[in-house]
Amino acid sequence: MSPMDDLLRHGFGDPMLLDGWVQFNEKQWGVRAHYVELESKTGRWWTLRTVLYENRRGVLITPPRNPYIPIEFLVRAGRLSSINRCKREAILALAQEMSKFRSQRSISLDPWLTDVRAFQWAGQSAEPRYTYLLDLPGWRAEADKSVLQKARKAEKLGYKIEQSNDYLAIQECLKSAQRRKNFDHRVNARELEDLAQLLGSEHFVCFLARDSKGEPKGAWVRMYVSGGRSLAWSAGVKTEALTDGVNSLLGVNALSFFEARGCETFDFVGANIPPVAAMKEAWGGSLVPYYMVTPITAVSVARSFQKYLLSWMNR
Repeated sequence: MSPMDDLLRHGFGDPMLLDGWVQFNEKQWGVRAHYVELESKTGRWWTLRTVLYENRRGVLITPPRNPYIPIEFLVRAGRLSSINRCKREAILALAQEMSKFRSQRSISLDPWLTDVRAFQWAGQSAEPRYTYLLDLPGWRAEADKSVLQKARKAEKLGYKIEQSNDYLAIQECLKSAQRRKNFDHRVNARELEDLAQLLGSEHFVCFLARDSKGEPKGAWVRMYVSGGRSLAWSAGVKTEALTDGVNSLLGVNALSFFEARGCETFDFVGANIPPVAAMKEAWGGSLVPYYMVTPITAVSVARSFQKYLLSWMNR
């Protein structure tokens, strides 16, 4: 048996490690991708894979519309002390790899990486943020009853969910949410179609809700790997359909789709705004932290103070 036959794994089947996703980032945001594979120096005790991105100035960044940098980690099964040592070594090696860039902006790290000491030792701050991870087998048993009730309400009102490549209709729904919440998805209908072609239908899916008249009223845009991870990316429900249970019906259909394809988890990607957090917790996932690491500079200190001041003023 080879040293890596008996493994503990994290991150296998992550759509953010797919070539199509990396190519989309390079084309859409003008960044340069670096595939990184790190290994233990003595023997094959652990391996860590990720993708890092630099902008045109050589600065390490988290590209727009990327929730965090994905991490695939393998470690030989053994005593917990050995596993902990391997994880510490791997994270330290990642921090050192990131330090090779000209400079660095804030980088959001995969939720797996909860030990941020290596970055703090290197003079970076580490700010926790949160997301909900939902175990897909048996998710219905953990969801709040109101979620399923709202989905049934939408069905009674005549809503239907389809897997769609009508990107103009999907974009209509996304734009409605943009206007209402004052943010920008930063991807238009043509670019959405480009992403679909790069990832393929085996990794990219759009769920579109139509009302009883066939009008588009809501959309979920998702990425996934069968047998691996599925995650949220874009979503929007038109204002006039907000109270009809459309978002719940979209969710029920999407989660059933991913469960049928053997996906292990669904990542809701963020739960840091009170109304959003309340909506996502109703699905029954586990609240987990992920960290944003930032070099401590005069500029970052000023931004942190400004953020604190605004928060204090809004109390």
